[in-house]
Amino acid sequence: MEFSMRRVNALFKKEVKYFGKNMNVLFMCMLPIVFSIIYSKIFGENTIDGHLAKIDILIMCMGMNLVMVSSFVVAMLIAEEKEKNTLRTLMLSGVSPLEFLAGKIIITFLISQITNVAIFFIIGISAQYLGIYILLTTLVVFTMIEIGALIGIISPNQMSTGVIGMPVLMILLMIPIFARLNKTLTKIAEFLPNYNMNIMLENIFKGESISLGYAYNIAVILVWIIIAGVGFAYTYNKVGLDK
Repeated sequence: MEFSMRRVNALFKKEVKYFGKNMNVLFMCMLPIVFSIIYSKIFGENTIDGHLAKIDILIMCMGMNLVMVSSFVVAMLIAEEKEKNTLRTLMLSGVSPLEFLAGKIIITFLISQITNVAIFFIIGISAQYLGIYILLTTLVVFTMIEIGALIGIISPNQMSTGVIGMPVLMILLMIPIFARLNKTLTKIAEFLPNYNMNIMLENIFKGESISLGYAYNIAVILVWIIIAGVGFAYTYNKVGLDK
């Protein structure tokens, strides 16, 4: 079956309407920006262990955005389709996993990246780093969206996304934050996509150039994209077969 932009466009328009009406989703999207403003006002001019506090604030607020918006919102959107039994209708109409994922995530992806860029400027990172920042965050936002989509597709309803998804998403949020405090957490964090992005951004913001030394960090992110994408496609098709 050929990829259909018409089906993707129909799903995209549906999600735009949903975002405009759902206050909980809009509130979750605003939180990372609100916290970036608060933290930058309180801690923005201080230094912590020789590192600019603004870099730590950026990583913290961006991590919040990745978990709450990129992953959890997508999980809720997809679980809602199952809860309302519209997912089965979409499958029966011939919507492929790629079409379904593309239609559901475009608006979330755009909002996630706009939020990341807003946080970047609110905190006051030099504009010279904006290009590489957008590139790296794009890869990880896409990874986190796929993880959220996988959580959503295995959740029977919206309520269960919290039970199933929050432990996973909290691991992805908290381990990178506390990795510096514990060697075991550091070892675990080295396998997480957002932690590897954080390491690269920290070094780049300190003036280091992109080199082959970042090959492992990039590889981890790409492996997560592949694994999460394959996992979603397999589960999407399996849900269809089970129905």
